Amino acid sequence: MVRYLRSVGVAESRVVLVTPPPLCEAAWEQQCLAQGHRLNRRNSVAGEYARACAQVAYDCGTDVLDLWTLMQQDNQDFSTYLSDGLHLSPKGNDFVFSHLWPLVEKKVSALPLLFPYWKDVAEANPEWSLLGELGEGGPAPAAPAAGHPPARAHSEEVH
Repeated sequence: MVRYLRSVGVAESRVVLVTPPPLCEAAWEQQCLAQGHRLNRRNSVAGEYARACAQVAYDCGTDVLDLWTLMQQDNQDFSTYLSDGLHLSPKGNDFVFSHLWPLVEKKVSALPLLFPYWKDVAEANPEWSLLGELGEGGPAPAAPAAGHPPARAHSEEVH
């Protein structure tokens, strides 16, 4: 995956790999039995995948969010993070968000915003907030010269 992303121009510094979460075998086994199957996954195997993912991240120079380790830290009961022993519950999604957002924010915090901050958009006339003079009631935009991007609608600094 990381090699592919690199091949299409995505720098390793912009990638975050996420390991699988742990597996609550008792809960997942109940789900399997209800479907007429035996337990088909093991937490130890999920751990092997998690370690492999973390190693790839290290080898490639990307960040990693190691859910498998974090959710089991300090012998905490991670079953509340899983709805059926395998898939994330709402609490599990919150856990992922609370740990992933700081990694993402670190990567995008220096990027310029292309549109105004949502609080700066005029409710009565959002077109003007987004397009400046070119919005509703303003002059029609001039066609850009061939091969050139359209000019910015106004010279205000983008927030």
